[in-house]
Amino acid sequence: MSQITPSSGNVTVVAETTQVETFSAISRRRREGTLDATTALGLQKTFLFHSEHEYLTIPIDNKILVSARVLVDKYPLRALDAIQLACALEAMAQFNEAMTFLSADRNLLAVAALDGLGTDDPNLHP
Repeated sequence: MSQITPSSGNVTVVAETTQVETFSAISRRRREGTLDATTALGLQKTFLFHSEHEYLTIPIDNKILVSARVLVDKYPLRALDAIQLACALEAMAQFNEAMTFLSADRNLLAVAALDGLGTDDPNLHP
């Protein structure tokens, strides 16, 4: 992992799948007509910039996949949610410090809290 030291004093950690999930969400909104093509492209470019320069990405390896399998067996999680959570738990273990897991999915937040992560819903902060 590379050392990232943003001016905020926080490090944003994302799963390797986050780029695909983010592009999927942006593209869905473009198809639904809630984002125009220019705005969607701008959001994608901005996200890629942040991903490459400011975010610490946890790779999806066998350890993550095993952890995700354990999570879906233990909790009612979708596959990609389990991978996201497994990456967050791996990051917490690697950094050996508390982390806050962000999601708008209440079920996922509840499971993350059960597994020792702090949680926050970005929709609660307009």
